[in-house]
Amino acid sequence: MDQESLAHLERIEAIVASLAALPWIGQEERGEIARVLLDFDAEYWTFTRYLSLPLYEELRQLLGRVEAAACLEKRPRMAVVMPVHRASEALLRPALQSLRNQVGVAIECLISVDGEPADLALVEALLADFGEDEHWRASVFFGEVNRGVGMCRNRALREITSPYFTLLDDDDLFHPLRCLHGWLLLALQGVPLLSTGWSRVSMSQRKIVLINNSLVHCGLNSFIAATDLLSTYGYMADLRYFEDSEYMQRLQYFGVPRVSTAVVGHYLHTEPSPDHVSLASHWRQEVHPIEGHPYLCGSVVASINEECLGYEQEFRRRYVEALAESLRRSFPAA
Repeated sequence: MDQESLAHLERIEAIVASLAALPWIGQEERGEIARVLLDFDAEYWTFTRYLSLPLYEELRQLLGRVEAAACLEKRPRMAVVMPVHRASEALLRPALQSLRNQVGVAIECLISVDGEPADLALVEALLADFGEDEHWRASVFFGEVNRGVGMCRNRALREITSPYFTLLDDDDLFHPLRCLHGWLLLALQGVPLLSTGWSRVSMSQRKIVLINNSLVHCGLNSFIAATDLLSTYGYMADLRYFEDSEYMQRLQYFGVPRVSTAVVGHYLHTEPSPDHVSLASHWRQEVHPIEGHPYLCGSVVASINEECLGYEQEFRRRYVEALAESLRRSFPAA
């Protein structure tokens, strides 16, 4: 075994040893945690090696803080909402598996199927494969009409019983430590909102995709939040692509306290084909392999002319004004 692999085994051993101090994690579960981490890192070693090593280090430091023991007297509970529409089994299965394998937390998985009976059948078949235990509960909601991802998420968000929630799309992955790390950071900081890092990866070519020459910050927010924020500030906007960005802007408008971390625990699947178009941008985004590079792909975003830039700036100005006025009317006491 090479030196790098030995060093990584020591990292996992250190985290498992830190978790051993928690009263509700027994010896059998510690062994399972070690297996889950080793299996994930073996399967996605390219991504873990370059993106998630900071997650191991930050979580180890958080677990070592004196206040952590009081926060973790009992197993934290977190809801994960997943909208599903025209899903690929090849991507949906590992997405769900990444939730099933979350370490040290009780997961309430709420899957909202948006108008496709075939998706419902696929979800139910996959969940049957994963089985059940006391720390994993999955619920499925089916909308007969395709209403878009914002309304699809809202259907599941209204059913949450856990004190915290986060979102995962049907073609994305969570690192096994993502929910525990995020929850502990929120608890120690005493705030209701956490913004985290995430990165695109190519599952077929097993490469990390650079977006605008950035390794980790690749677009929209990946967040964990207190469920109480939903009843206070509302749900996702009825928009097809930008509802999570709008929600973060809304919480920022009201000055909701937050903490941020660049640690990556959330991977977005992207296939680096020459005709790939990012839905997070108004402009075409081409992704291609970098010749001879062992783990990176590159991205090229088409240049923005002055006319397009003017439209974009005007759109954002009008959007923010309309949002502010709407929020004032809807939440006058906030």
